[in-house]
Amino acid sequence: MGNTGHKTLPDVSHQARTVPTRQYYTLPNTGHERRSLFALAEPPRFHSQARGKNIRLDHHFRKASRKNSFCNGITFTNRPVHLYEKVRLKLSSVHHGWSGALRFGFTLHDPSQMSPDDIPKYACPDLVTRPGYWAKALPERYALKDNVLAFWVDRQGRVFYSINDEEPILFHCGVKVSGPFWGLIDVYGITQEVQMLD
Repeated sequence: MGNTGHKTLPDVSHQARTVPTRQYYTLPNTGHERRSLFALAEPPRFHSQARGKNIRLDHHFRKASRKNSFCNGITFTNRPVHLYEKVRLKLSSVHHGWSGALRFGFTLHDPSQMSPDDIPKYACPDLVTRPGYWAKALPERYALKDNVLAFWVDRQGRVFYSINDEEPILFHCGVKVSGPFWGLIDVYGITQEVQMLD
């Protein structure tokens, strides 16, 4: 009347499997990496429309160059960033004729809803004095050509950054993470060009 034979299922827990490339994030102060749910999402790129008047983007929206002056270089990510997702930027061109360096952080405001008049010359202090914007300056000692900056926000609204995958540094606190937020990058001062990495 029924199947009385006991079937043994193969143990696949220790078999080698091919795993597609995934993005990982590092939990602050632990060094442990966790696989993220956003690994299947397309990596962030620069927003194609919302940018300062001196910003030029490449055709893939991965490289942002500031032409003329030292300001009007504000850019945003093309999509919301997830908690713990690292926005990774390579500082591909640095010019020491100016002072100050890249400013970066997050915003609650959808860049797609911004008009060119909404984007001021400076992230700091112009944007950060408005509600829903958080950004600070990268210390100039880290603004070296070919350095890779990664920054992310945790569920407590704390922003961390690292240079060349070294130890994370607490950057600032207070980002509201209850809704979507976008990366904010101001290609400012000595930082002349940045490339968004996967």
